[in-house]
Amino acid sequence: MKRFPVTVSGLLIAFAAGALFIAPAVNGQTTTTTTYDQAKVLLGMQIAPVPLNLTGKDPNSVGFGSYLVNANGDCNGCHSAGPATQFANGGNPFQGQKTVVNPATYLGGGRDFGPFPNANGNFAHIISRNLTPDYTGMAAGGMTYDKFALVMRTGVDMDHQHPTCSGPPDGTCIPAPFNGDLLQVMPWPTFQNVNDADMHALYDYLSSIPCLEGGPGEPTNRCTTPVQTSAVAAPKNVTVVASQIQLDGSMSTSSDGKPLTYLWTTPPGSPSAAILNGNTVNPSVQFATGRGLYTFLLTVTDSSGKSSTDVATVNFVGY
Repeated sequence: MKRFPVTVSGLLIAFAAGALFIAPAVNGQTTTTTTYDQAKVLLGMQIAPVPLNLTGKDPNSVGFGSYLVNANGDCNGCHSAGPATQFANGGNPFQGQKTVVNPATYLGGGRDFGPFPNANGNFAHIISRNLTPDYTGMAAGGMTYDKFALVMRTGVDMDHQHPTCSGPPDGTCIPAPFNGDLLQVMPWPTFQNVNDADMHALYDYLSSIPCLEGGPGEPTNRCTTPVQTSAVAAPKNVTVVASQIQLDGSMSTSSDGKPLTYLWTTPPGSPSAAILNGNTVNPSVQFATGRGLYTFLLTVTDSSGKSSTDVATVNFVGY
């Protein structure tokens, strides 16, 4: 198993001579009053197969969570893409090789367990979920701890990936008496017995591993902060002598990628100026009332009606 020394904002976790040194929490890290078995914390850190982001987390909790995920359980056995890609090339222990987990599929979900409950009907396939954090840094695609603990202890399927069939099976549902509101393969009846400290450790560890794309019910580009509708008006604090200048809203963004509508105005308190083609991305301004600091308000609106504003400022010193 490849070992990753972890350095985060002054924290150093080093594995040497069987000792684990964990520096005091600094720069946004946290510690808890929970006492974890340090031998298991050490082992968890040693066997973590991917680099860990410990910012804002208790290293002891993360290390113990790794122990639960990678030593006490076999979460990756179900939550990787499947046996063919679970291990890196040359690192398959079932072929007599030294174990090397494939980081490209580690806990990213996608393993197909086949039609449930069996292949004798047109039933939905059960496919493991992506447990890696999304762009928010929260485990299992942005779950809060409370939601994560609820799923782990009750098996409730927040995504409703395989509802109970209301009629003949159509390949997207599972038949009664199986309950489509519950996860049918995950061993949540066992996890419901996990105590709070261990559940927090599981969550902290799963929040510290790298984000992977893909998985049932996951949006595209789940690892990237979504684009928001945002107005960006230019220029900023520019000084001009010419009596005419062009404004620029071309750096504005739309959350859905569709065209924006633009509206340029002079807000109250700003000297008045003539805005030509004020409903375009690049209107022209003609100064008519003399020198001064002019402010121009840009409002952009996307196709869903979401709006954003920004201002351009121009110091006119002409005439």
